[in-house]
Amino acid sequence: MNEYKLKEAYTEWLDKQSFDLFITLNTEAELTKEQMGKLMCKLFYKTECDVFGYSNREKYRNKLRIKRAVVIEGDEKRTHAHIQVKTLEGFTNEQMIELLKLEYMKLLNTKREKGFLFHATQIANRDAVSRYTLKKNKIDLRSSFISKHSNKQ
Repeated sequence: MNEYKLKEAYTEWLDKQSFDLFITLNTEAELTKEQMGKLMCKLFYKTECDVFGYSNREKYRNKLRIKRAVVIEGDEKRTHAHIQVKTLEGFTNEQMIELLKLEYMKLLNTKREKGFLFHATQIANRDAVSRYTLKKNKIDLRSSFISKHSNKQ
């Protein structure tokens, strides 16, 4: 499969996932793609533990998770992450954004809110967001979480 077809398949698959939010995360310090991936893992791990509790999250590893697709970009620009997130059941989009923002700021040990570190919007056009996210990059499978049953419609 050539690169164009692969990107089209990724885009189509992302569109079917029905993600609700598009988030861009930056850092003040320059990180490698690997370091940014580890930071994303830590962000979602800590958020899931806060929401579900550590013992429940560990006990139900495949159920009590935040569904997301993470793409880390950093070849030409400062390393940053684009994330598509499914809002948790019982949360509004605004509550989900605030939850992730607070956890991210705590993780970065940032006292003041700095707009360039965390930017989130509700997804209006899935196809456009998926194409933008995947423009030159691939999904970071280590920090993403996609249910095994996500292809079932």
